[in-house]
Formats: sequence, structure tokens, C-alpha cells
Amino acid sequence: MKKNLVIAFALLVSISFGSTPSSAQLSINNTQFKTLKAAFAHRQEAAWLDLSNRGLKVLPDSLFELTNIQYLDISKNQIESISPNIKSLKRLKYLVISYNQIKKIPAEMRELALLQSLYLDHNKNLEIDQAITVLAELPSLKMLSLAGDNISVVPQSITKVKRLETLDFSENQISDLPENIPDLKKLRVLYINNDAYFNLEKNIRLISKMKKLNELHIENDSITSLPSTISQLKQVEYLFLVGNKINALPPEINQMKRLRYLDVSDNPLPPLYNDDRVLDPKLVIRLNRRD
Repeated sequence: MKKNLVIAFALLVSISFGSTPSSAQLSINNTQFKTLKAAFAHRQEAAWLDLSNRGLKVLPDSLFELTNIQYLDISKNQIESISPNIKSLKRLKYLVISYNQIKKIPAEMRELALLQSLYLDHNKNLEIDQAITVLAELPSLKMLSLAGDNISVVPQSITKVKRLETLDFSENQISDLPENIPDLKKLRVLYINNDAYFNLEKNIRLISKMKKLNELHIENDSITSLPSTISQLKQVEYLFLVGNKINALPPEINQMKRLRYLDVSDNPLPPLYNDDRVLDPKLVIRLNRRD
């Protein structure tokens, strides 16, 4: 997912800074920095700052003087708290705080009116309810990752983050989604990967009520079979079931009328599985193991 974020941001910078491929590429290179010193040398143009994996325990105060930053990556450090001064980064659109030791996020983050994507994953002591209270007031937040945050129960308050389009719950211990999850009416993409606790059959009823959800990832979750109720997911167009233990597909999968792409790589299905009684010939299906 982070790779997709990088690509998307690169395209954004291309459009913003240049109209031709050559000038766009030059602009992207000139706006990406990996040190504060380099960013300060071009502080007016610095849109992208990567301070990941630097052994940081706190963020330097000087960072908050780079008010044109749009993409900030501070992942893989030992940061326990985010300074309230983060509110100074008014143009911030993408924030990656993955793999730190964050417990709470500052109330001042609600002032980041342009923030669209937030990676809070792999902060195992994160107080989810407190974080959601702040995130609910972000007017532009569309993508949120809470992967690997030691979540066993998804709080119902998650639906207060009303503008979410992509939500990542991977690598947690979630068995059930909250009853009000369909209230995330704009959600299009949901990740529940690497979670052996997740009960797909029990949660299909709720997922089916998420009318705009067109991409569902339930990968490496030790699923042994697909229930016949999979047919209820009529809104899903892209279904990823990679790395499970599925050895057959139920005929009801053809009742998923919008399904266009099915990825069942790394499952114990027959190598040349092609049963016309089960699979719509128009459906793109991936059966091969990933490289």
C-alpha cells in the first residue's frame, strides 16, 4: 500500500510542477529530500521529506518550519509522541508514522485540513479510541492504515471518520467488524490481511451492506473455504483471497454480479482450475503463485 501511495504522490507532484514528462521528472527529483539540511536549502520547493529509519526519538523543532511539505515519512523510528507543532504543516497531505511507539496523537492534528492519507500502522501501544476522536475532525482524510496496531476489537467510533475511502485493519486480531461499520458510506477499499481470527462467514452480512465497497482484501487469513453467502457481496468488483487454504470455489461466486477480478494465488486449488460451472468466463482470475 505504501508503494501505491508513493506512486500517487509522484503523479501529484508531476502535475503540480511540470507539464511535460522531462520537466515533471526533474521537478519530482528536486522536491524529494532525505535530510532536513537538504530540505532547508530548498525550503520553498521542498514538498517531500523522508526521515524514515533515522533513530529519531523526537521530531526536531526545525521540521515544523518547512511549511510547504506535503509528504512526510517519519516511519521506523522510536518516536513516542508527535509534537503539537505539527499543526504548522498546513499543506501536509500524506503522513507516514508507521513502526514507531506512538500512544496518542496530538489534538492539534485536527488542524491539518488537507491531510488525505495517514499511516498509523505498527504502533502497538496506540490508543485507538483517542486517535479516532482526533481523526474524526480531519475534513479531507480518505485513507487510514491501522495495520499491526494490536487491535482485537474495532471500536464503533471508527465510523466517525466519515470520509474514509480506504481502511487497513491488516495484521491485527479482529474476529468481527462492528455492527455500525456500514455507516462508513464512502468506504471503497478494505484490508483485513494476516488475521487468522477473522470470521469471513460471520461478517459477510455487514460487508454486504457497505454499498460502495468495491475492493476487498482478505489475504493470509487461514480461510479454508468460501461460504455460499459470498453471493451477498454483489457490490465487490475486486476480491483478493491470496495465501489462504481454499481448495474449491463455490458456485455462488458467480452471483457476485460485479466481480471483475479474483485473486486466489497461493491457495491449494488445482493448478489448472477452470470450472465453467463455477467461474464466469468474463472474470479475470489469478491462480498462479506470486513471484
